[in-house]
Amino acid sequence: MSASLPAIVPLLVFLAATPVTAQPAPEAWDTAVARLLELTADNAGQQHPVRVSPDHLTNLVFNAQLLPGGVVVEDERWVAVAVNEARGVVTLLPSGELPLDRPLTVTVRFADGAVPGSVTFRLVVHPTRAEQEVRVYRKPRSGESYRLESLQERERAERCEEALALERTRVEGQRPESSKGLFDTGLVGGGQGVEVRNITADITQRPGEALEVQQAYSYRAQNAELVAVELEVENKGPRLWTAEGVEGAELVSTEGVRLRVLHVWPSEPLPPGKKRQLTVVAEATAKQLRGSFLLRLGEANGPRTITVKGVVFPGQDTPTHIQQPDNR
Repeated sequence: MSASLPAIVPLLVFLAATPVTAQPAPEAWDTAVARLLELTADNAGQQHPVRVSPDHLTNLVFNAQLLPGGVVVEDERWVAVAVNEARGVVTLLPSGELPLDRPLTVTVRFADGAVPGSVTFRLVVHPTRAEQEVRVYRKPRSGESYRLESLQERERAERCEEALALERTRVEGQRPESSKGLFDTGLVGGGQGVEVRNITADITQRPGEALEVQQAYSYRAQNAELVAVELEVENKGPRLWTAEGVEGAELVSTEGVRLRVLHVWPSEPLPPGKKRQLTVVAEATAKQLRGSFLLRLGEANGPRTITVKGVVFPGQDTPTHIQQPDNR
């Protein structure tokens, strides 16, 4: 809500009466002494600025030997280069006609094969204030350390996959996969079974979500205080979508009743352009099943959600179908 005029006027008066403090000019480069540049694997990919001037020498001094022939100037017409690979020294002498309209770069490669293997400098032209010396302190990291880090990341990913597989096995082991399982779990028997309702026409979805609902069904077990929502979804987004699980699932009625979600499956990622069934199981008493429900599913390790309104369960109205016990 916008602020009222009486509230804005004093603020404007205050701002007008407050003196504007001049901003300090950027600190000038001290060209009289050597500048220290610490080079690591994290900043090696940057172009490090070095101030140069026409007909003024600038030395780049390294704490490592340089690769023979490993100093490359973007355009040698404008910058003369002298290199001492063994001592790790590069001397730059820009010409008197150094172009001011485009930056020039100098790339230096090291001889020992460690990481970082090279560094690139961007030459910043100033008419007179060239840096006399830039000392580059390189903190190398061996290729073996990168190999070990990659191995650790791969092992961590494999452990995560194993944990997901175990969780999927646990959850699916609690799902009745056969007619006998339906009876063993008490979901059917005594002339009662599982009520099913096609709620595709009842639901609405928030526009622009990554997952688009194609079909929707709700279930209610007559012999147990269990309900379920099954969604056929298509991934319309540009990347994988993975359900967060129970922690990221909500079933809340219009009367504010929040059902306890027991299971969400499957847990494997859904690729872009593919379809899949998403199923949510929750506890619900007959008293709790009043009004319609909002179903929200969160993305694992991501901000995207799927939000479905208008979910109703069998028994609230006339059920579409009653699944009878399988007599086989």
